[in-house]
Amino acid sequence: MRNTGIFVFFVLFFLGGFSSAQSRYNVLMYEGNQAFNSNRYEAATSKFMEVARSDEKDFAAHYNLGNSLYKSKKYEEAKAEFEKAGQIAQTLSDKASALHNLGNTYMKLNQPEKAAEYYKQSLKQEPHNEATRKNYEIAKLKEKQNQQNQNESEGKNGDEQDQGQQGDGKNQNEGQQGQGKSDNSSADGKNNDGTLPKGMQDAILKKIAEKERETARRILNKDSYSIPESNEKDW
Repeated sequence: MRNTGIFVFFVLFFLGGFSSAQSRYNVLMYEGNQAFNSNRYEAATSKFMEVARSDEKDFAAHYNLGNSLYKSKKYEEAKAEFEKAGQIAQTLSDKASALHNLGNTYMKLNQPEKAAEYYKQSLKQEPHNEATRKNYEIAKLKEKQNQQNQNESEGKNGDEQDQGQQGDGKNQNEGQQGQGKSDNSSADGKNNDGTLPKGMQDAILKKIAEKERETARRILNKDSYSIPESNEKDW
């Protein structure tokens, strides 16, 4: 009979401790969400961080912590929390949300190629999520725009080197300039084989690239195509 009494005491003690811990969890999450909704992101970070430290496998804590860090523009720290949330997510919806916000974070870090990768992974969890699909398209456009800018920069450096080489041979070619134009082009500007001269081809390709960049720029600058901000989840 005495043993039964001890057992009941420990059960009640355990349940009391569990209830207290659960109550503390609920209070911290509530206060964190209230602070987040009031744009007090530092305060929200403090609340969610306390929960996350007490339970490393709590998806809501890491996800919400990632959102508050994201809003505080601490993108590297936010990235780490979204990665943790994605790893411990138990549902497709939760995993998709964490991956989506990872994509948002990489966009803020100006890494659209990585952002596109995570948006794509998110779409595998929720194929019909239009916000994620739109962000994926924006990330691919931004990635292409960055690549074009890089190619232009490399081409500009190459042009500067070529100009120096042409200057070095100027005196050697001066005696040939009065001998007439080359016979490689016809009256309509085309080569004898019907193709456009390389200079003209490069000019046309440059115009096309400029047109594509302008289209991408217009899309990226539209408010309707802006990157959605993270939204905290209430649990």
